[in-house]
Order: sequence, then structure tokens, then C-alpha cells
Amino acid sequence: MELDPLVLSRLQFAFVVSFHAIFPVFTIGLASYIALLHGLFFKTKNPAWNRLSLFWTKVFAVVFGMGVVSGIVMSFQFGTNWSNFSQASSNFLGPMLSYEVVTAFF
Repeated sequence: MELDPLVLSRLQFAFVVSFHAIFPVFTIGLASYIALLHGLFFKTKNPAWNRLSLFWTKVFAVVFGMGVVSGIVMSFQFGTNWSNFSQASSNFLGPMLSYEVVTAFF
């Protein structure tokens, strides 16, 4: 297989999209778990629950940051690597990317 720019851009896009699909889903589940740990700490006053929640909060911050970074890279790739596709599907792609940003940050 020859690694021409088209194949490389497709590989890069597949890599970014796969990471962007995994990280937000993981943060949604992890946020629920951290909320549960905080609730257990407030109910039982056991410091082990607080230590667990602080540990997972650090993991949450890293994973959330990676999801944001992969989302930014992904949106730029639609304009640079997939410009013809973006132009052809702009009536659909624009609202979908806007919807993703709104739901991710609000």
C-alpha cells in the first residue's frame, strides 16, 4: 500500500474520530461515577470515598481535555482534508457540528 496524502489523511481522520468517539462517552460515565462517589462521601463521611473521587476527578480532567482537543482537530480536518465533502454537505454538517458543541459544553 502506497502512503499517498489521501490515504494518510484518511488514516489521520479515522484516528481522530475514533478518539473523539471514545473520550466524550467515557467522560459522561465518569462524571456519573464521580457524583456517586461524592454522594457516598457526604452520606458516610468516609475519607476513602473522597480520595477516590479526587483521583477520578484528575482522570476526568485529562480525558475531558483530550476529548476537547480531538474535537477541535476533527472540525479543522473537515475544512482542510475534507473540504469538498464539507462544501457538498454543509447544510447538514454545519448544524451537526454546532449541535455537538452546544451539547458538549452546556
